[in-house]
Amino acid sequence: MFFIKNTLRFAIFFTSFILCHSTYAADDIECKDGKVCRIKSTFLPLRALPRPMSNLYEKPESNAKVIASNVKAFWPMYVFERKDIDLTDPANPTGWYKVGTMVDDPFAWMQAKDILEWKQALIVSYTHHGEGDERRNPVLLFKTKDGLSELVESDDSKRKSAAQDIYDGLKKSPVTVPDEVISREPERFVSIEDKFYMLPVIDFEEVDIFLDETRYLQLAAAIPVSSAGDAGSRAEQGNEDTLENVSFAKKSAMTETIEGTDIQNLVFDIKFVMDMTSSMTPYIETTKEVMGLLAEQVAMKSTEGQIKYGLVGYRDDIKTVPELEFTAKNFTPNELVTEETFKTEILPQAKAANVGSVDYPEEVFAGVQEAITSQWSENSKKFIVLIGDASSHLVGHPQNTTGTNASEIRALANTENIRVIAIHLKDSYNHPEITRDQSIAKSQYSQLSSNPGSEEPAYLSLVAGNTDEFEKIIKDNSTTLGDSIAGAKKGNLASLNNPQQASSTTISSNANSSSKASQIAQSLAANALVEYLGKEATPPRDITAWVMDRDLIDPELESLEVRVLLKKSELNDLIMALEKVQKAIKRGIATQMQFFDALQSVVASTAQGQNISFEGAKRVSDAGLLPSWIDSLPYRSKVLEMSNERFESLTADERSTLENEVDSKLELYRKINENSDLWVELDERDASDDHVYPLSLTALP
Repeated sequence: MFFIKNTLRFAIFFTSFILCHSTYAADDIECKDGKVCRIKSTFLPLRALPRPMSNLYEKPESNAKVIASNVKAFWPMYVFERKDIDLTDPANPTGWYKVGTMVDDPFAWMQAKDILEWKQALIVSYTHHGEGDERRNPVLLFKTKDGLSELVESDDSKRKSAAQDIYDGLKKSPVTVPDEVISREPERFVSIEDKFYMLPVIDFEEVDIFLDETRYLQLAAAIPVSSAGDAGSRAEQGNEDTLENVSFAKKSAMTETIEGTDIQNLVFDIKFVMDMTSSMTPYIETTKEVMGLLAEQVAMKSTEGQIKYGLVGYRDDIKTVPELEFTAKNFTPNELVTEETFKTEILPQAKAANVGSVDYPEEVFAGVQEAITSQWSENSKKFIVLIGDASSHLVGHPQNTTGTNASEIRALANTENIRVIAIHLKDSYNHPEITRDQSIAKSQYSQLSSNPGSEEPAYLSLVAGNTDEFEKIIKDNSTTLGDSIAGAKKGNLASLNNPQQASSTTISSNANSSSKASQIAQSLAANALVEYLGKEATPPRDITAWVMDRDLIDPELESLEVRVLLKKSELNDLIMALEKVQKAIKRGIATQMQFFDALQSVVASTAQGQNISFEGAKRVSDAGLLPSWIDSLPYRSKVLEMSNERFESLTADERSTLENEVDSKLELYRKINENSDLWVELDERDASDDHVYPLSLTALP
């Protein structure tokens, strides 16, 4: 599915801002000689975001000529001068900013009260809601960090009880919430990979509670026009950032379909990724039968277009148990095959291992990664059907051969527009280890199958105590999967996102009814904005609020994912730097050299004039090898923290895991870099064609 084409534009209506405390000190900003201001610690240009209903002035005077009124909210500007800026009272900042849309073109002034300094280009995206026991609660937005921390840092039972009271109050009519809570997350989920939206992070604090990387985040968010007391006046002023604007509504209505495409030339690729460990022995023959049945059903439901099949098997790390023969094996490595070849030649090769592995988890991620990165048909609609009974080894485990987690594998699938359906075979045997693993596997499979455009994961859980029951359940569900694929062949791509949506109606991308466009845009808007819960008679046009990136009741569930918007040049710099680290790790492992010696030798042969110094450096971040902005972000980097002592302390398995992690991240970066559809156009006025990609902090090195 295209990431940007036919989606909401960056600066439409999602978010607006007020000035607030900055994570950078004023003396860290340097403006001189009419050039773009830069942040001295990172050397990045200083960017700023206009609030709605703001003006551009010819001079830094309130009675000066207005060059443009009602500037597009949240379209990024570059700052060239900060004149008489006073942020002592964040609610009433004073002073002026000289701004421009390109790094070499200052042309107007904006009042400090109408603009937000946005230095780190951090945003957040909502994580998938999940389902069942793994379904998280909606994000609550608090007026102050103190109000949030008072709840979060109370004892466990008090926190859960207080949070539950708030959620119960939201269900009442009228809604009742404490004064500290001013907003909440929309009910309907929107994937940022499917519909790009902006919820910028303007301040943050890392806290050591619950998990190692829990964060308090201050966000800026817009209040929907329909919630504001002055909605009418805002629409009357021609505000292009509202749903009243017909042009915007039409753009919002666009979604990917295959309408107008020659169906005869379409190719649908289906790769089965299957657990082939010994624990699958009771089910593997039945699963092979079901895969064949699914292929038959899809072929019968629609004869138009080609369908090709592939098979990838996974087991466990063969360095630990060589008798397993393979960690991940592609049975169709060169090209995918027809239904008949798949059933008669490929499926018979699928066999369970003759030996067991050393623990319950397997190498699921290795199998899915192999399926994603291996050969697909040209211009095909791609998806994977994952079938397994156990979780994948977590990052850091010596048997995790890819160095990846479910989030990174999902991101890799997004780069190739691949949809995933996961079938989790839950063993009914009651054992603590199995029960614990099933919970982990459910979370991983759900994340892997959280396809862009779907409100729920394409996750099917089958409790299979015996092969007869398993056969019945999975055959019943294969009918749904067949309907899903067949529906996509008829133009309903939504059916690929979730097999339960196989009968849903396609929304045409060429809808030209303004009322229909507005209706669709309204539904999308509810997901991108936040719902105002304050008690003011006239709600504000925007708010700043504090959130925690974990579920308030069950902090093990992640509710928000922090992302950094990278330009292509920045991603390319990151790739080149990480390639040097990759070579140093491999060289250090092969030669037993100290890490910095290996890194220095790599840099010496490839730096080509880069300003990199190892003198006095005790960790990678000290050497100036990786971009300096990385070190300012709220996450902990294994690569940046790497030192001779740290590398020396790693076991052989840990070094191998580190090597795999770096390899995996480079693979992801290259895929992102190559796929132009993943890049967001921040400013359509910018002739430099400067696009960005929202990279998750977990995907940084």
